[in-house]
Amino acid sequence: MKWGDWLIVSLFLIIGLSCMTMSATWMMGTNAISSYLHNLFHICLWGGVPITVAAVIYVMIRKWKNERNG
Repeated sequence: MKWGDWLIVSLFLIIGLSCMTMSATWMMGTNAISSYLHNLFHICLWGGVPITVAAVIYVMIRKWKNERNG
């Protein structure tokens, strides 16, 4: 992928996270920026932990296969 493609993907991710966080904050009935940031942190945490675990497992399996094959 080219640099411009990564930029577009990043913008879509940021816009999606913002919309998800705004709707979660709106449903709670608060309009404070602290609530927005709190929800954003939790959404990123719950999304980031499984991705990190999956990436670590993938790297470990790949490393294990490379050691076994050669």
